[in-house]
Amino acid sequence: MAHFDGVADSYDQILPFFGRFAEDVVRRIDPAPGIRALDLAAGRGAFTRELLGRGCEVVAVDGSPRMIELLERDFPAVDARVLDATRLDFESGTFDLIVCGFAIHIIDDPGAALAEAVRVAKPGAHLTFTVPGRADGAPDPWPDPLVDLYAEYRRFQADGSGRHGNDVEESELFEQSSLIDVAAVTLEVALPVPDGETYWRWSRSHGSGRFIDGLPADKRAEMHARLLERVAAMPEFVLRRSATLWTARKPDGSV
Repeated sequence: MAHFDGVADSYDQILPFFGRFAEDVVRRIDPAPGIRALDLAAGRGAFTRELLGRGCEVVAVDGSPRMIELLERDFPAVDARVLDATRLDFESGTFDLIVCGFAIHIIDDPGAALAEAVRVAKPGAHLTFTVPGRADGAPDPWPDPLVDLYAEYRRFQADGSGRHGNDVEESELFEQSSLIDVAAVTLEVALPVPDGETYWRWSRSHGSGRFIDGLPADKRAEMHARLLERVAAMPEFVLRRSATLWTARKPDGSV
């Protein structure tokens, strides 16, 4: 969690990337006021903010102490805790709704995290997860100078790929679980980016920043300069990215 402690102060503050996805997700799932919701791997509280706005009672957990410190500052009424997603300190059948934004694909043991989420969900509860990429597996249809540079600079990573995260196939993870009504839909966001430096700072403010930090210093500086040059040549550049929203339900009467 050292990386996320290090980026917590700027996480989702440079461009409201996770916040925009959370707005869309909560609009779609339309939770009822008064339900008890768990924001799992909450970060700075993108989902927490939206759920509070719907009148939900929110408990937020994250493995990063700094993320939770800042979340508590921003949402003092929320029960916020530093917890490992694979070992949740809650009784079984506690929550009506569980949301998890952009985390199940980087958790070391996603199967254990999903099992814990199912355990603490009430029978009939809804579970919602977002992960990068489109639901049909197709690449994003928009040109993006940073994505191209990631591909080009992978060979300079120590492992030759720079990949961070687990190898889970979300479709298998959810469909092989006890959950029912499993569905996936593609979400999209579009965020105007004022300049290349903003895009660079944003790229270093969340999980993919580990890719840039993992480059040799000279290659990192070279990549930085090339990104600034490319964005300068793209007036009114807009960051467009997609994600998959996975939704499912715990069967009624299950424990």
